[in-house]
Amino acid sequence: MRIFVTGATGYIGRQLCRRLAAEGHEVRALSRPASRTAPLVEAGVAVFPGDVTERASLREGMSGADWVIHAAADLDLNGPPGRMEAVNVAGSENVASLAFRLGVPRFLSVSSVAYFGGSPDDGTPGNEDTPVHATFPTPYSDTKHRGERAIRAWAGRGLNVVTVYPSLVYGPPGKREGANAILSLLWRGRVPALVGAERRTSWVYLEDLVDGMVRVLARAEPGSAYLLAGEAHTVRDLARHVEALGGARAPRREVSIPLARLFVRLTGPLYRLAGRRPPVPLSQLASLERHWCFDDARARRDLDWRRRGLDEGLPATLAYLAAGEGASRA
Repeated sequence: MRIFVTGATGYIGRQLCRRLAAEGHEVRALSRPASRTAPLVEAGVAVFPGDVTERASLREGMSGADWVIHAAADLDLNGPPGRMEAVNVAGSENVASLAFRLGVPRFLSVSSVAYFGGSPDDGTPGNEDTPVHATFPTPYSDTKHRGERAIRAWAGRGLNVVTVYPSLVYGPPGKREGANAILSLLWRGRVPALVGAERRTSWVYLEDLVDGMVRVLARAEPGSAYLLAGEAHTVRDLARHVEALGGARAPRREVSIPLARLFVRLTGPLYRLAGRRPPVPLSQLASLERHWCFDDARARRDLDWRRRGLDEGLPATLAYLAAGEGASRA
């Protein structure tokens, strides 16, 4: 198959392209000019310069595709004003509308659990039919939701869309990418206190996520949607898992969200005067206040998908992070 991938140089997209190319597909990757494309070229992926914010730049790579995989997203809460809106909302509209105009047969939307704004407040797992929170905790959550709605509007006009919702993604390669940054901080003892220690979050291993997406391409029916979420653990449990595997002692100090919010508000001006960013943006605290716990039973049942738990995924990840391997390649 000929497959066009946006977000191909990102943490998830890069590994997905490698997997698809290794399986013999003709993979075409959209890449911004400043992105590092050598790993894709080495894997046999054809690179097409462009940006999801520039609709015309998508046409060459997308033409003749059997599938479009839209994995591009902006996650930087401290990025330039308007960039997240341009990529996550307008960019999704650009990719989906052009795919429809070009008659692309199938479209895979790589959404996120951020689409839901969190899982149920009582800590029980959400699923694909869980109601969306009325308010979104971060601009990322808000823009991912609206971007997904833009894609669904084109599905309503006949675009054959399948959607996946990854949770927090971890695992090699990528020392500073995905949720690896959180694990690295815990491993090195750089977390002075746990904020929202009782909040439950689902974690999915990168290789498992990619495998789930490949299974979607092979098996999923148009209009279907799948959570690819992995196991759920509290923040406290995660820290203790890292400690048990040889990492730094898990923080015993736990800070409530209201207290953390007060600290950020009081110290924020001091950080700005010093030309530094506060350690945690206020919007991120709103995210930490919610559970992000989801059940991926549908994917395991329909796709015969297997995902590993932290007991399997953490040892390899922490060994990779501790060794510092792949820093220059990530």
